[in-house]
Amino acid sequence: MGKFDKLIELNEVLGSFPNLAEAVRSVPNLVEVVKKDLKHQPANLEQSSSVGTKEIIDAFITDKADGGAAEGYTRVLCRKLNQFAKQYPKLPINPEQIHAYLRQFKTIDVPTRQDQWKALNMLYKYAYRNHTDDNPMLKVDKPRFKKKSGQRLSREQAKLLVSAIRTALEWALVICYFGLRFRRIEAERLCFGDIKSDYLIVQGKERTEELPLLPFFRDKLLSLRNNHSPNDPVFGIKADTLAYHIRQLFKRAKIEGVRGSPHTLRNTAGALWSSFGGDWTSNRQLLRHSAKTMTDHYSPLSIDELRVKDDRYNPMLNLLRELGEVPATIYQNTSSAQQP
Repeated sequence: MGKFDKLIELNEVLGSFPNLAEAVRSVPNLVEVVKKDLKHQPANLEQSSSVGTKEIIDAFITDKADGGAAEGYTRVLCRKLNQFAKQYPKLPINPEQIHAYLRQFKTIDVPTRQDQWKALNMLYKYAYRNHTDDNPMLKVDKPRFKKKSGQRLSREQAKLLVSAIRTALEWALVICYFGLRFRRIEAERLCFGDIKSDYLIVQGKERTEELPLLPFFRDKLLSLRNNHSPNDPVFGIKADTLAYHIRQLFKRAKIEGVRGSPHTLRNTAGALWSSFGGDWTSNRQLLRHSAKTMTDHYSPLSIDELRVKDDRYNPMLNLLRELGEVPATIYQNTSSAQQP
């Protein structure tokens, strides 16, 4: 019951007493009830700053873009945060409000609540960068959910998949997701101008990144070029449609018991890397995982070193060599290609 409800109740009580003196004697008791009720209510849930949420979001997104964040990443981040701005036009400074917002998102199948928390955590870190101790997100715990084990193909299943490729589009897709370890949305963002002679520019999850590009992969990707300009997308279709083509390829290869998805191919590339003798550090650098150990942080491999290792240990390329589709590694006689 709110303050106004209590006042209405007080008015009704006073009206029920014909004797004014009796009413006056009853007022202090009812006022004490109101005070006691308000004392045990939670903190004001509508406590907000005077700063517009959208204004902060725009400044934050601009700061991320200026810091080198990929355009696709900032678009996704902006979409998540704008949903928060619609619900809270003024930036909330009460942790309970943020908790209430996050509770709207389910965590049973998809970690949506955690994704929202990550976006809000970055936003508030930016907003409170000069007053970190006052950041309300410090009192909002990161949501937890039970992670599912990653889906991946066995070596034989992966060989069946590459053997089932028929069209130039399928070659390009499998190269992106299996050969180059793209995330699902990254293939949609790839433009012909991003494909260089020996490296490739990726509009990654959080930033624009460079990957070594082997000649076989480059030629297959450029086979889709025709008369397209450098700014034209390689595929020209949405990520959902690209994922559909991958599912159809899984069916043609008669691969069962494994989800036919771009991420399955990315997981497979990471898992099979070591089976061909590749080292863990270069594998993680090629997968472009954001979490790094101190050793990785201070001693990353150069793109030329990665290219040599990729040519030697790349799972897709090695499976194609076993099938006789591509020649042996072109770096096998160079001293830099020696296995560590």
